[in-house]
Amino acid sequence: MRGARFRVPAEDGGLLAEPPPSALDEHLRNNRSRLDSWNHDFQGRRADRLRTQCRQEILRNAQRFLSTNGLDPPPQPSVPPSAPQHPPLFVTGHQPELFHPGVWVKNFATATLARKHQGIGLNLIVDNDLAKSTLVRVPSQVGDRLRLVPIELDRWAGELPHEELAVQDESLFESFGRRVRETLGHLVADPLIETYWPLVVAQGPGPTPRGLRLALARRQLEGNWGVRNLEIPLSQICQSESFLWFAAHLLAQLPTFQDIHNQALAEYRQTYRIRSRNHPVSALSKTGDWLEAPFWIWRQGDPRRRALLVCTGRRTMRLRMAGEDDPFAELPLAADREACCAVEQLHSLESRGIRLRTRALTTTMFCRLLLGDLFIHGIGGAKYDELGDTITERFFRFPPPDFVTLSMTLRLGIPDFPTSESDLASIDRSLRDLKFHPERALTEPLNEEVRKDVIAKRELLSAEAPTRRQRLARLRALRTINERLGEAVKNHRESLEALRRQVVGKLQWNQLAHLRDYPFVLHSRARLQGAMSAVSRRFDS
Repeated sequence: MRGARFRVPAEDGGLLAEPPPSALDEHLRNNRSRLDSWNHDFQGRRADRLRTQCRQEILRNAQRFLSTNGLDPPPQPSVPPSAPQHPPLFVTGHQPELFHPGVWVKNFATATLARKHQGIGLNLIVDNDLAKSTLVRVPSQVGDRLRLVPIELDRWAGELPHEELAVQDESLFESFGRRVRETLGHLVADPLIETYWPLVVAQGPGPTPRGLRLALARRQLEGNWGVRNLEIPLSQICQSESFLWFAAHLLAQLPTFQDIHNQALAEYRQTYRIRSRNHPVSALSKTGDWLEAPFWIWRQGDPRRRALLVCTGRRTMRLRMAGEDDPFAELPLAADREACCAVEQLHSLESRGIRLRTRALTTTMFCRLLLGDLFIHGIGGAKYDELGDTITERFFRFPPPDFVTLSMTLRLGIPDFPTSESDLASIDRSLRDLKFHPERALTEPLNEEVRKDVIAKRELLSAEAPTRRQRLARLRALRTINERLGEAVKNHRESLEALRRQVVGKLQWNQLAHLRDYPFVLHSRARLQGAMSAVSRRFDS
């Protein structure tokens, strides 16, 4: 385990890039050199051949995906006949959601690296992941307070894979941009939602999944800004022949893979003192002769992601879904058999309405080993792949290629107050002092009763109290005097309490104003373009 601890940048516009942009040329060269010398046997298809097939197949499908959806694919770099290698391929990806700028920055860096190295940028639309929510938190000013208002993107349909999730309420979905703009008010002068949402609405209505509408509009917007990566849904990659060779290899070697996976997971949890059985992933289960594989499976019309279970025989293996008793396939596949026929059968599953999809660890394992030359992660993906690297190195006996961890903090630009926690702490100290030492805040002249209380308190504090009973009596007497003296400083206390409420309100405002996870569509268009251009310059230098 690397033990790397990535920290989200605290300052507005702060960038996390590990390794730094200046070191990426060397990492790219090292990755390409190592991958060119690696020739692992994927059940009868060597890595060099499979990498070439994978790259050609998926880039061709990505170009077709953009063209089919009315988007111009980027021009492909020309390769001289004497060039020893293909153009470098930079890969990133994320779920088709309204993510924050710290996620979106990966697309800009990918495009810049591709341009700099005369290569190709590819963004994966991770549509096999579950849609978690339809609510978007939008800041809104009410009086002198800032609050978050949940705005509904669409009617909730449950946690379903993005690729299976159509828009549930077209009217609600279409009005999302207007409702967000009204809620945001004057806090952001030129929110990107004004430009972006008409592009989303233009994608429908129709059967196109909701997440894909968001992704296509986002890609169109990027194209208008000069960022032209290739794009492809991960669901399409999972139907490619090259991916199915990869999947068949893991299935054929599943007992070994599962042992390595679970041991590495146990070490990861021990390293980070994690008690949860589901974090960062669940262990692959074993029930009798049935082993859980690192893939998701579901049926068309019943898009609940289930574990894929495998029972291996001497020359064949049976596949079934968790929760079902009967196998849905029997593959001519075993640890010592070639996978050609098994790949053909796996390819036929889609036509039978059976979806075989990758999980997070196997997604980047496939992309880094067989597809790209340099993968760009966010912080969450990088932590996942700390575990993934250990599994990869032990299973393939090959140190996995390096990846880049990239994130950015960009605030909405809402004006904040020059107020800090230390201001609140100072007020709290003053209030405490008023409670226990009100005489310190008294000003001359003092009336006779107050003067007597001050003198009595001084005498109590200086007198000896050797017994517990005497100390308790003194404490009660001091408390009574403090309460009487407190009435003399009542106005001062009320002023401090009012000031405290103001400071708390300003700190709450600042806390919401400084959040980094607002969706990119809430941000100022001009400010976003400026921030992304600055990042691109750093990766282009």
